[in-house]
Amino acid sequence: MEFLKSLFDGTQAWSGGVAHSILVLALVIAIGKVLGKYKIKGISLGVTWVLFTGILFSHFNMTLNADLLHFMKEFGLILFVYSIGLQVGPGFFSSFKAGGVKLNLLAVLVCVLGAATARALHFATGTEMTTMTGIMSGAVTNTPGLGAAQTAYSDMFGSNSPDIALGYAVAYPLGVVGAILSFILIRKLFYRNGPVLQKVEKGTENDSRREEKEAEAAIISKHSEAAATKFISRRILISKRSLNGRTLEDLKFEEILGASITRVRRAGLDLRATPGLRLQYGDLVTVVGSRESVASMEKVLGNSMRRLDEPNLVPIFFGIALGVILGSIPIAFPGMPQAVKLGLAGGPLIVSILISYFGPRINIITYTTPSANLMLRETGICLFLACVGLEAGSNFVDTIVNKGGYIWIAFGALITMLPLLICGLIGRFGMKLNYLTLIGVLSGSTTNPPALAYSNDIDKNSDEASVGYATVYPLTMFLRVLIAQMMILFLC
Repeated sequence: MEFLKSLFDGTQAWSGGVAHSILVLALVIAIGKVLGKYKIKGISLGVTWVLFTGILFSHFNMTLNADLLHFMKEFGLILFVYSIGLQVGPGFFSSFKAGGVKLNLLAVLVCVLGAATARALHFATGTEMTTMTGIMSGAVTNTPGLGAAQTAYSDMFGSNSPDIALGYAVAYPLGVVGAILSFILIRKLFYRNGPVLQKVEKGTENDSRREEKEAEAAIISKHSEAAATKFISRRILISKRSLNGRTLEDLKFEEILGASITRVRRAGLDLRATPGLRLQYGDLVTVVGSRESVASMEKVLGNSMRRLDEPNLVPIFFGIALGVILGSIPIAFPGMPQAVKLGLAGGPLIVSILISYFGPRINIITYTTPSANLMLRETGICLFLACVGLEAGSNFVDTIVNKGGYIWIAFGALITMLPLLICGLIGRFGMKLNYLTLIGVLSGSTTNPPALAYSNDIDKNSDEASVGYATVYPLTMFLRVLIAQMMILFLC
């Protein structure tokens, strides 16, 4: 018993507390992930349970070696934001080309209104800006924003602010629930007297599907009726490295093989197959042509899942190195007492977006298997949240009970719901968006996966919500990190 006690409270000489720290960290992550699998009325907090488990452990004085905690937190943040950047990078600029300017403008407005609400509450109540920034990040369920704010504060003042993490932890649960409540209110308030949902949302195809069919029809119309009847459509994976970065215009598939690419699926987005579109390793393309020509295209493109399953680690760790360098470069602004840095959240995020998008243009393979990306992303977020919880947990209960922290819940609810309701009104009457697309965009603007899950459950046969989410998510993720960082750098 004495052995176990010493192991958990770290009193024995376990190589400077490393074994004790790893034990605590592993238990926090394991327990948090198990709890995250459970749902209450269809809603789950998911990986955020790792944060709350860390808070609980810290409350009972089971925490990490300080140096190890700091390293694990920063390393986890880097892994998470870099993996996010690799995921969203290919679609970051393409989302605008795909006709998503209107949707992205609405998402930007959600971000700006959220920051403005946090700023107004700061002036009205006198709540510290560090706390308000944490509340804002929790209210929109944005962990990279939390990391960016903490890094910015540490760079400016040379120490960590526990208030940022406390604000995040308090506001996060209602951030999830508040978004879903907002969607219910939007439907009841703005669509009740409008067109019937079934006719508007369920009766129309999304734009990508319609455009794909139009492209297929245009290709078929070029051939005789007898030939057209033999045409088939097939989705093929690009697994030939030689095609990475090549444009459709250069490849001339239709002239040489008699088959055409009508659609390109990349990072969750459907892209139009324009002549200037550059193919990327790992793209899923829709090919239309005769059975023989499609078979020839399959050989040229590769269509080998086995090749794609091989993880490509070079762009990951080389990009992380570049991101850390970029994040460490001081940038001077007039009127500011000291130089600003992008930090360990902003630097890797920007580099990962740029390298994943522009890499194929210089024949660099940036594709990472979805499973490898997911593993890195989950590992990073779990390490980061566990360390944040262990760091902030000792003051959590006291803050809520004795220091008015319960008011922060109301602040978070306001930051979550007010921008969504305003932009829901604009999306419904100003932009004439159907309900599913609108709540998909709003889910993406809050980087809220549980909200997206709710949106998809409304109509399981439609992908309109997912398309809206994927269109705005890349830009929103970048803005959330930038806004949180700027609020600390310029307003604290």
